[in-house]
Amino acid sequence: MEIYNMSSEFNYPTEIKGTRKLYSLFKGIKNPLEVISENHKIAGDNYYIKANLNNKNFIFSQDKEFTEYILKQNHKNYYKSEIQSITLGKYLGNGLLTNNGKDWLKQRRLIQPGFSKTKIANLVSIMEEEIDQAFQSFQPEQDIDLYDFFHRLAFNIVAKTLFSSDIGENQVKELGKIITEVQEVFAKEVRLPFYSKILKALGIIEKTIEKSKKSKAIIQEVLDKRKSSGEEKNDLLDMLIQTKYEDTQLPMSDEQLVDEMLILFIAGHETTANALSFIFFEISQNPETEEKLKKEIADEGEMVFTSESLMKKSFTSNIIKEAMRLHSPAWAIDRQALENDRFKEYSWPKDTLIILYITGLHRNPKYWKDPDSFIPERFDDENAKDFTYYPFGAGPRLCIGEHFAMMEMALIIRKFYKKFSFLSYQTELEKKALVTLRPTSLKGKLVTI
Repeated sequence: MEIYNMSSEFNYPTEIKGTRKLYSLFKGIKNPLEVISENHKIAGDNYYIKANLNNKNFIFSQDKEFTEYILKQNHKNYYKSEIQSITLGKYLGNGLLTNNGKDWLKQRRLIQPGFSKTKIANLVSIMEEEIDQAFQSFQPEQDIDLYDFFHRLAFNIVAKTLFSSDIGENQVKELGKIITEVQEVFAKEVRLPFYSKILKALGIIEKTIEKSKKSKAIIQEVLDKRKSSGEEKNDLLDMLIQTKYEDTQLPMSDEQLVDEMLILFIAGHETTANALSFIFFEISQNPETEEKLKKEIADEGEMVFTSESLMKKSFTSNIIKEAMRLHSPAWAIDRQALENDRFKEYSWPKDTLIILYITGLHRNPKYWKDPDSFIPERFDDENAKDFTYYPFGAGPRLCIGEHFAMMEMALIIRKFYKKFSFLSYQTELEKKALVTLRPTSLKGKLVTI
């Protein structure tokens, strides 16, 4: 085996420096997708940038092998970066999204069974009820912003599947408002390290922490109500209350339960609502896709809304996958090196921040034919499982809610297109990259079939 002397000199990928670096650091705050994509065009699939302000090393990658090395082969050397574990953790606590190491693994093992295909299948009727109720308010030829509509719907679905009927509408609204405000502050803090000092001085960070405490208090209320009622609701909250750690046979503490519920709340509605907006936009721009989808809905007959039909490979699932390839809500994955490391000709020191640019991977012409075109049929390929495709991440930290999200989105799409059509007023989508990638709106007209 080749001996490599790490202490000599690290061999980073192509460096972005000079005026381009300054441009990247400042313009990247407002429009990270544009800047990162441009940098990859200039420097290739891997590049390096040093942020002198905080003396941090960043490696950006849209290379499949490099991504798999970080997320799978050598995942033990990589933690979620301090961007998530510390900066976001101070607002959201220690749930699956922000946790690292043994604590994370312990929680993951405990929660995983609640997201098995069988458990998710049991939630279809709760989802259906929420969707039907939301669609009842539709008027013929109504003008609508689907982005707002899907945020409310996905939020309510998560509230009901997590908490059954134990959470009131006002509490749901309040939680939604707090979660959006926390995200806005967090995004500023991460993009503008020097700005976080200003935010701190102005008391904004303190205020935001207070808001997140309020959101945890709402969840604690729901938890207290459930525990004192002694009722079994067969929802995710029941499952979380009843699970016990293998080693101690003790249940999760209330504090840990609340943190996990908050994370599931955020992850469970935010990414789904964004993905649905992108999916409906793409369907509205591709009439032949809509026609094929409606045919599948008709052909499925009475089975159309069953968990078996929703979870199997179908044209509906191809549409979801292709829209999430073009517009992945998880647009980047960040990791931090615990020790010095190397891959192929590159090497880097511990604490280097690795940004795996999922948006770039999903549109990299090296891996995709016609990368910017919407072609759901490409997922019919029998090799589709080996595609360079990571909307839910990869490796041990693959998103725990993947089955939940796929089933929920398939159900919403089929319920909608069985009765309605959507004419978009927009031919371009304006996107905003916060913690997740989201459109700013999706305005159009509902058409009843």
